[in-house]
Amino acid sequence: MATYAKHEAQEWAWETLKGQWTTLCTPFTPEDTIDEAGLRNNIRHVRRLGTKGAGCTWGMGEFWSLTHEERLQVMQILADEANGQWLTGAHITHTSASAMLDLAQNAENMGFDVLIVAPPFIVTKTEEQVIDWVRHLADNTRLAIMFYNSPQFGIVLSPASLKRLCEIPNVVGIKEASFNQQLSIETHLSIGKEAIISTPDEWIFWRGKELGFQQQVMFSNTSDWRFDIPEANYYVQFIDKATQGNLDEQFYETHLRRIKELSDAWWTRTVDKLNGALPVSMVKYWGELMGLASGHTRYPLPGLTDEEKAELKQELEPLKPRPLAPAQPANERVGWLTGNNSFFSGMLLMVSVQNVEEALEAERGGADVVDVKNLQEALVGSGHPTVVRQIRNQIAAENHVSVTLGVVPSQPGTVAMAAYAAAMLNATSVKVGFRNTDYDTAVEILIQARQAMEGTNTKLVGSLFADNPLYDGLDPHLMVKLAKEGQCDGFLIDTLTKDGRNLFDFIPEDQLKDMVFEGKQLGLSTALSGHLRISDLDELARINPDIVGVRGAVCGDGDRGRRVTWQAVAEFKRQLDLRKSGEVSVHADSASLPGNGSGSGWVVIDGRGKSCAGILAALTYQIENDSQSLVETILADALNIYDVMLWAEKGNHRVLSHRKDTDGTVRVLIQPGNGASNGAPAV
Repeated sequence: MATYAKHEAQEWAWETLKGQWTTLCTPFTPEDTIDEAGLRNNIRHVRRLGTKGAGCTWGMGEFWSLTHEERLQVMQILADEANGQWLTGAHITHTSASAMLDLAQNAENMGFDVLIVAPPFIVTKTEEQVIDWVRHLADNTRLAIMFYNSPQFGIVLSPASLKRLCEIPNVVGIKEASFNQQLSIETHLSIGKEAIISTPDEWIFWRGKELGFQQQVMFSNTSDWRFDIPEANYYVQFIDKATQGNLDEQFYETHLRRIKELSDAWWTRTVDKLNGALPVSMVKYWGELMGLASGHTRYPLPGLTDEEKAELKQELEPLKPRPLAPAQPANERVGWLTGNNSFFSGMLLMVSVQNVEEALEAERGGADVVDVKNLQEALVGSGHPTVVRQIRNQIAAENHVSVTLGVVPSQPGTVAMAAYAAAMLNATSVKVGFRNTDYDTAVEILIQARQAMEGTNTKLVGSLFADNPLYDGLDPHLMVKLAKEGQCDGFLIDTLTKDGRNLFDFIPEDQLKDMVFEGKQLGLSTALSGHLRISDLDELARINPDIVGVRGAVCGDGDRGRRVTWQAVAEFKRQLDLRKSGEVSVHADSASLPGNGSGSGWVVIDGRGKSCAGILAALTYQIENDSQSLVETILADALNIYDVMLWAEKGNHRVLSHRKDTDGTVRVLIQPGNGASNGAPAV
């Protein structure tokens, strides 16, 4: 609510008009009335984004389609919701001077803080007319006025005329939205020290940094509610910092660049289609996709076609901000390995394929992950984007399709582009492998790949090859460290050698077990591959990675150069599951598990349907934050049970009981920090 006197308007504006301001759309019901409930919810949502203020009945609010009463209704709703606690602006442009003044008077009475006005757009053809028009408004209101310089109103004022406007006492500044960058820059340079100049697009901050001027308010746009959610308000954060002189380019690159590029593309496309009209239809549907009330656009503006809506929805979905994970179980990075039933946990089967036919064979045989690669390229290469798209379209959306980039070059930008392409193809994960790349460069490549995929659901998997020493390559024992410092969601240890040797010929079981276990404790998904056969399953089961990757073992006659067959996939999967269920025991001491016991006051962690990494991360988090409570873990996978027991032993925690329920699940009760004196789990 404006508390300044008319002669104090400029000083008030300098002190108050800062940060991000939003522009509200006007939602309509199917009956073409104003959706009051929807508008109130929209306002409350935008306030939670942290915006400094809001404007209503502006261009994006379709003011030209509203009756006078409807404009007043929208203004009153915003005033009610702001309740004097949030800055508000009313757009009062009209072709009738008396109607404009009536809107201004109502805005004053409702408690609005600032007015925005543009030329009356019918007979106003000279800059002098516009200046006289704004002076007429200023003479009849005490509120601060921002002038809207936009071609939407039929005339764009020059910097010289804008300067004259700002000499009117309560005209405090200009919303310079001419879409002419040079005009915006000249306005900032010539008037910016006397009045507030706001260009409603981020490019102005970069030019201001180059040319020595500072924009203090984004007045205003729809980018906040189109790009942000309350739990991830990256746009509002960026604008707030930029308007204070802190242009955080890395923050913008990480969180906003890609969604802004999508917005720019659709903005231009829609404006061109409408021959220059504002893209209200696009903006309203975008808001609908973000959960806001929108409804249709009013005549004569057409809405998006069904085809355009489907395309925008598909392109926006991977870029939408996601709520931050709750501050619990260390890393939920491995959550992508969790399925819909209690048995879909650790030791998933990943099958490498080269085409759609093989992918369908792998899926039919029960593969949990279909991995697309190109075996014809040296050192294993990436499948063509067309092949990835075809496979992704054929495999059920809820199933995993990963993309292997193979051995990547020491070129962060090139790899980031490839990772971005995989994300745009909706790959579940993308694997980035290193042979001779030095460690620091590998870390940089992974971090840039992570940034390129920001905002998507695609997971980043770093990969080293167990036989790298043969090529004087990067030590595979650095895998866990590299995955952690490279901000990966998981890692894969594979091989390149094609002479009959496999993973275990280069790294022994005990070392792989330690690496996988360390990765799990960090919350990383873990995967092993490298010419693995069914005969290797006992060793693999004792290591218990989240994913086992194969190809040759599931091809005709065990020849990786031949075609994947569903029968071979099904048999490998069956043998793997026998070890997961415990029907095939791989641990010599498995019969010596503790017997039943009792306890009280324990915390329960349900590990059914969770990867082993997720279970161990949750256990570690719980005990680090509460070393007194007993912890009961519910498990359904024999290999995960063994690893939980091993975790307890390594952490010097005491296993009090081990009970099998009638549904086949096992409950392990653990007492933190009181391990048996002989170093083994208590029985």
